Amino acid sequence: MKAPSRILLRVLLAGACLLAALPATAQTVLLVVREKKDAQPLPPPLPVREGVSGSLFDAGFIVIDAPGTAPVPGTAELARLARSAGADLVLQCSTDYTDSSIGADLVRISARTSFALIDSSTGGVVVRGTRDATNKDREREVGRAALGTEIGKDIAGQVRKALADRVGPA
Repeated sequence: MKAPSRILLRVLLAGACLLAALPATAQTVLLVVREKKDAQPLPPPLPVREGVSGSLFDAGFIVIDAPGTAPVPGTAELARLARSAGADLVLQCSTDYTDSSIGADLVRISARTSFALIDSSTGGVVVRGTRDATNKDREREVGRAALGTEIGKDIAGQVRKALADRVGPA
C-alpha cells in the first residue's frame, strides 16, 4: 500500500470511530419548570431551569423550553404537548425556595424540588423524585442562582441515569 493510501485509510478509520462514539439519535426533552419563593413565581432566568437545560444540552439532549407561569398541566396533557412539539420526554420540575435572614447580610436559602420524567409516547413516568438543598454554611458564596443551578445539574444527572438504566447495558 502506498503512503497516501495509508493516510487515507487512517483518516477513514478515525472518522468511523468518531461516528461510532456519537449517539444514534439525540433525545428531545420538553422542559417544564416552575420556581417560587414564598409562593410567588420567580422572574426569569430560573436557576433550576438553567442548571437542568445546560446539563442536558451538554450531555447531547435537545431541550425545548416550555415557559409560562400557569399551573403545570397533568401528566397526560404534558405527554400530549411533548408529542406535538416532537419531544420524546417531558421533564417537569417544581421548586419552592424559603429564605431566612441569619444576620449581617446573610440569607440561608432552602429549596425543595420535585421532578418527574415522563415518556411522551406512553404518558408513563420514567422516574420521579425530590431534591432538598440548602446553602447552609455557604451563605456568602452560594446564592439562589448557584443553589438552583446545583439542583438542576443533579436532576439532569438523575435523568441521564434513569434513561441509561432503562436502556440497559450495551
